[in-house]
Amino acid sequence: MKLYDDHFYCFGCGKCGDVITLVEGLFGQPPLKSAERLCADFGLTHSRDSPYEKTKSKRENPRQAEQRVYRILSDYCSLLRSYRQAYAPKSDDEDLHPLFIESLTQLSEYEYYCDIFISGTVEERERFINERTDLIDRLRRKLEEADAIAQG
Repeated sequence: MKLYDDHFYCFGCGKCGDVITLVEGLFGQPPLKSAERLCADFGLTHSRDSPYEKTKSKRENPRQAEQRVYRILSDYCSLLRSYRQAYAPKSDDEDLHPLFIESLTQLSEYEYYCDIFISGTVEERERFINERTDLIDRLRRKLEEADAIAQG
């Protein structure tokens, strides 16, 4: 496993993500519970405001934009992995849940996008951010909806 300043990458299983994703994998907790655990362990406070929104009071620098987009992609990969486990069919006769199908068809694509931010060049990351703003916004909304559902 390689730990970077803003993410980790496991060479054994290919997982990558931020510290919340790491805690989620270690303890089998959903992202919100993992974040709350980290806050409690390190004496931090947290806000329930969306972590995916751009900061409105100041302009985002390129590194902040990369971190924000990588977090969205990484969190979406985690969400797809959770769908694969939660909605897997229990028998051969059971119909496949749409979220299970989504995880099967999209996870490798979004892991590839994460790889752009892990090992791609600055130009590749900038191009992704500039050309995929609609995708990033759509994923941000999906994550916010999933968080709202998880919070009840």
